[in-house]
Amino acid sequence: MLPAQQALVGIRSRLATPLYILTVAVGMVLVITCANVAGLLLARARGREREIAVRAALGGSRRRITRQLLTESLMLSAAGGALGILLAYWGANWLALFVSSNSYSPLVLNVAMNGRVLAFTALTAMLTGILFGLAPALRGSRIRSSLALKDSAATLATGKHAGSRRLSTGSVLVIGQVALSVVMLVGAGLTVRSVANLKNVDPGFETKHLLHFSISPTEVGYAKEKLPSLYDEVQRRLEALPGVTSVSYANGVLLDGSLWGSQVHIQGTPENAQVETNMLAVGPDYFATMHIPMIRGRTLSANDLRSRPGVALVNEAFVRRYLQGRNPIGLQLRGGSDENRVDREIIGVAGDTKYVGLREGVEPTTYVPMSGGRVFFEVRTASEPAALIPAVRHVVGEVNQDLPVTELRTQTETVDRLLFNERLVARLSTLFGVLAVILACLGLFGLLSYEVARRTQEIGIRTALGAPSGQVLAMILRQGLALAVCGAGAGVLAALFAARYLKTLLYSVPATDLATFSAVAGLLVSVSLLASWLPARKATRVDPMVALRRE
Repeated sequence: MLPAQQALVGIRSRLATPLYILTVAVGMVLVITCANVAGLLLARARGREREIAVRAALGGSRRRITRQLLTESLMLSAAGGALGILLAYWGANWLALFVSSNSYSPLVLNVAMNGRVLAFTALTAMLTGILFGLAPALRGSRIRSSLALKDSAATLATGKHAGSRRLSTGSVLVIGQVALSVVMLVGAGLTVRSVANLKNVDPGFETKHLLHFSISPTEVGYAKEKLPSLYDEVQRRLEALPGVTSVSYANGVLLDGSLWGSQVHIQGTPENAQVETNMLAVGPDYFATMHIPMIRGRTLSANDLRSRPGVALVNEAFVRRYLQGRNPIGLQLRGGSDENRVDREIIGVAGDTKYVGLREGVEPTTYVPMSGGRVFFEVRTASEPAALIPAVRHVVGEVNQDLPVTELRTQTETVDRLLFNERLVARLSTLFGVLAVILACLGLFGLLSYEVARRTQEIGIRTALGAPSGQVLAMILRQGLALAVCGAGAGVLAALFAARYLKTLLYSVPATDLATFSAVAGLLVSVSLLASWLPARKATRVDPMVALRRE
């Protein structure tokens, strides 16, 4: 398989989980939007009952009235679909930029709209308009003209609504919107907390104020025996830069997802017994540059890079797992095959560090002197490391202008790339969660506004008979609060089921985290109360004389 194909396969595997979650989130937002539109159209159809009754009385057929209402719904869908295409263009470019900027290799994603995408979008908008405009259209076409044309609107309200304890269709739609909003916000809350927990994990070394880059001298013709002097020259020049406190190098970067593992034999154990260990080849001052503490023994020096027999350092996890109380200093490690046998003496024990990623535990690790090949320089700075990027390129160019500098980034950026899936899901789920809450609140606001308009006469009578404004306010707020509480309860139950599919992206946060569920439910209820307060406040300002004269 070609390198480009391998990179593409890797990108697909990395993006599989976020894209599945994104697809589900988009579907949920679409459902919430459709429920919102259906609820508003139902309310609008109820408000137009007298108009539709007049049309029917003047000879308008049910089919014609239904066609008119469906046409209005389709016009709304078409306008929404056109706006959605514009937003999708912006969103797709943002997503492509986010993915390419977090890729370990140069990557260009083509997110240009094509005929299939546009056709699918148009078809979805049209079907949405038909399906969710059908119920309001059918309901509007079935209005009884004799009842709707009566002079008193109160009679119509009494005949259809008064005394009814059943939930209306609009109320059910609002409850569904709140429930789906809870599910999306719970997912956003869990993933955001996971990202925060991962960023707060102590990797065993200082990730701030650290810049790294890679060079491959052998690719531009350097002989292996000249590599140590090249490394020393680059290190010396980098250390002379203003703001640089320490410089070292290694054959890999910690926390970039890569791993070099090997098997070694420990002196004093059976000859055929070997143990697994992570390996990292490092240069002088590596542990000081990375701020990895030395527990015992000494660190590597420049002379150790050319010493025979070789030397090595191990971490605390190696000592705990394999040495069982023995003094590691002076023990021999043997690695490689019989033909390429390498003996190394342990000269020190370093502190534990994360190697591959932040989720994985600390594994036994052996540090050996850097011998050649591709190298990653680590530059410790006193201030913002990104500001030194131009100076670093200039220094390498002075040594050899044909020597390419690659993977030049801060350690913080490397950690962010490591958390690509978690960050992507957290950002998208938060975006869609906020959008879902806004839509749910608009649906609740629309429903309660309709209820206030429908019950204007009733509110006027209550006020005329001495009902205080606080009682009227509480009456509307209770209705909104009841819908919000029912929706939040249903959403919590649905979120308990859905959150288990996020387990692979969570870290140190249970899928049933009580704090997240409680915070989301409380937030939804509070925001819903705010959305209910505006129609309720309008209800308290109803003039009894105007309300009693209303038809």
